[in-house]
Amino acid sequence: MNYIGQVNSNKAKYLYFRTEATDANDDATGDSALFPASSLMGMQPTGDSELTLYFKSMLRGSVLGAESNVSASQNNDSVAVTLATANTHIMAMSAIIEAINNPNLPSVIVVANDDSGGTEYLLKSNITACGTITVAAAYS
Repeated sequence: MNYIGQVNSNKAKYLYFRTEATDANDDATGDSALFPASSLMGMQPTGDSELTLYFKSMLRGSVLGAESNVSASQNNDSVAVTLATANTHIMAMSAIIEAINNPNLPSVIVVANDDSGGTEYLLKSNITACGTITVAAAYS
């Protein structure tokens, strides 16, 4: 059985997102992110033209007891992407999964890159922009 982020080859895949248009400003949490495809937990529509992807948290460790003080909905990272045509979420979801499972694609899959020097969006996904990138703070 294949799961959403499971890679069908020995080569690990990573999903790249960038919401910052200016190169010099890509220097803070939420400007760009690279997530292992294996950490993709799911996707859901969060607006007529918005799809949100959820990932296992890249910063939250397992400090004993800390995670019990945070709701499950706050214990993940997420990226919202904008769709060119409303209500075409299944097209974007399918394109992302096909890209992850395609052994012929490179290890880094650009899903949404808003860089003004050369925007790039995943083919056949209908994605036209990267929205908010949320990385949950580390447990303390």
